[in-house]
Amino acid sequence: MKSKITQEAAAGRETTERLLDTAERLFGEHGYDGVGMRLLAEAAKVNLGAATYHFGSKQALYVATIMRRLRPVNAERLRLLRTAQALARGRPLLVDTIVECMVRPPYVLGLEHPDFHTLLARALFMPPPFLEAVLHAELDPSDEVFVAALRRSLGKVPVDLIHLRVTFSMGALLMFSVRMSKLRPQRHAKFDASLLQEVIRVIAAGLQSAPAVPPDEWPPNPRPSQAPRG
Repeated sequence: MKSKITQEAAAGRETTERLLDTAERLFGEHGYDGVGMRLLAEAAKVNLGAATYHFGSKQALYVATIMRRLRPVNAERLRLLRTAQALARGRPLLVDTIVECMVRPPYVLGLEHPDFHTLLARALFMPPPFLEAVLHAELDPSDEVFVAALRRSLGKVPVDLIHLRVTFSMGALLMFSVRMSKLRPQRHAKFDASLLQEVIRVIAAGLQSAPAVPPDEWPPNPRPSQAPRG
């Protein structure tokens, strides 16, 4: 027989997951400002006190909702890349291989949890002020790893342009995933696998294409430098 402590811990985990699942859906549909803690608690069928106990604030719940899936999928992207690099024994990777490591985990995540991609799309394009630092801290280091791998394979493409093309690629993948989940709610394994290969090919071709502006004429990035994060 389970002890009372074990039962309480299991109930707490169930409540937490219910709140996170509900927050993922409602924040994705209505945005951070469009959802209050009371509404979240009611939709998750828990009392408001439990929601506050587990997360403390709406801001904390919002961040936890995003990081629950973003952090593991980002770690999987890096794991795939490191595995591919180890197998390459120091040789530059094929661009298609780098792209597959970069896009397969978020693509699969979007199939399994379409509400999360809706949430992430809204969070990236209309982030609450407090979220930008969280996203930069999570995504910037891994983006630099992928850009470094691509630089070895795209010697004639300026690094600023690689950064820009990676941003284009991931943004397009995210919005495409959101659109596909609305148009085709039922999964089909063979179609999904074929579509992933097409996505990889399109992104890899774009990354490898000749710059529209010659490298020696490519202007410096006009964005202001970010203040150091501490």
